Amino acid sequence: MKLKEKIDERIDKKVGPFGKVIFPIIGAVIVVAAAVAYICLKLADEMRYNEKWKDYDECGWH
Repeated sequence: MKLKEKIDERIDKKVGPFGKVIFPIIGAVIVVAAAVAYICLKLADEMRYNEKWKDYDECGWH
């Protein structure tokens, strides 16, 4: 048996076919959730910054 076949066989025994499908899906969900959280935090920061300086927009100091 080749090394790759042995590794695949061990993975099948430990994880099984169900785990081969679930783990990548969970990983993708985590990546998407992190990206959405990052975008939300950046938008909240931008809104907070704009709220802080909105009074100075009219006087030309910003």
